[in-house]
Amino acid sequence: MQPAILRMLLQADLPPEDLASLEGLSGGSGPLEPELRAEFEGRYGIPLLWAYGATEFAGSVCSWTPELYRRYGADKPDSVGRPLPGVRVRIVDPDTATEVPAGTVGVLEAAVAVIGPDWVRTTDLASVDEDGFVTLHGRGDGAINRGGFKILPETVRRVLISHPSVLDACVVGVPDARLGAVPFAAVELRRDAVTPSETELKDLVRTELPSHHVPVAVAVVDALPRNAALKVRPADVAAMYRR
Repeated sequence: MQPAILRMLLQADLPPEDLASLEGLSGGSGPLEPELRAEFEGRYGIPLLWAYGATEFAGSVCSWTPELYRRYGADKPDSVGRPLPGVRVRIVDPDTATEVPAGTVGVLEAAVAVIGPDWVRTTDLASVDEDGFVTLHGRGDGAINRGGFKILPETVRRVLISHPSVLDACVVGVPDARLGAVPFAAVELRRDAVTPSETELKDLVRTELPSHHVPVAVAVVDALPRNAALKVRPADVAAMYRR
């Protein structure tokens, strides 16, 4: 299960009784926003047991269990759970490679017993709280350098999807002759939603984030371009700006 499928189920207005036999849904392969979690769980009453994995690990390294979710789920809606048995996770400073304090955002590293004793570095930004729960904060390799100011696309995306008309969004860096790169966004709207203006969406970002996060343009599309696994294709989104 991944976020795009959850949105499809919500858009289809599937009756809760059709899913009444489910005691939980496992998911991953993309960040689960707290707003989407709350909307789905509020409608269907089914816990979403999200997990995190990476190509480097050939599988999941962190996950929620039903027991953990009953105890901590309401207080940690952003988290992807705790490390699985046989997995150690740490967060390091991207420049010095030293471990950072609990709650600090850095680069995620994991040591997986079935792979070997070494720490494996990812390109994912994350934090680990005092209770050992991991929260993702986007990808370090996707950061946009706008004239020396770093922008994490996921930070801007989360603001855009907070708009009541926006179902999903994608933010990418596009070339700029003066600044090197600038953010561009494309948004997909909820069914029958009122179409927001580009100015309205830019103002939303400007209200919530420093001004260098505001996209140079925001395109409203019928559907974001996705691959066979329903993941958004950033390169195709960037191509919209060139058009």
